[in-house]
Amino acid sequence: MVRKAPQKPRACREKNLTMQLAQLWREHLQAGCPNELTGVEIAGTDARALDAEITSCVSAVLTRRLKVDGRMERRLADISTALADKETEAQEPVAQYCHRLNQLVNSVLTETRAGRA
Repeated sequence: MVRKAPQKPRACREKNLTMQLAQLWREHLQAGCPNELTGVEIAGTDARALDAEITSCVSAVLTRRLKVDGRMERRLADISTALADKETEAQEPVAQYCHRLNQLVNSVLTETRAGRA
């Protein structure tokens, strides 16, 4: 007989995911945008405007002031794909920036799919 390891209660798992999102957000804000992003488009949007769009979305999710609907979830999924593509074709520091921003996007999507955003 194989026994599964006990899982943490759902509330603890949810809190950990939210804390992870908050940590990623703080790290992203601290790192800032590299100068090399000037004029770069990602997902049809200027990279700096996209950064503002994502960080405001993360802030709203963390403060529970935003409910991510289907339209927003599709936009986030499109952004995630575009960020992954840009990461593979870009050089540092743009590639690292895209990776970090994509971690944020994917964390928001995880929160959304778990029903917390």
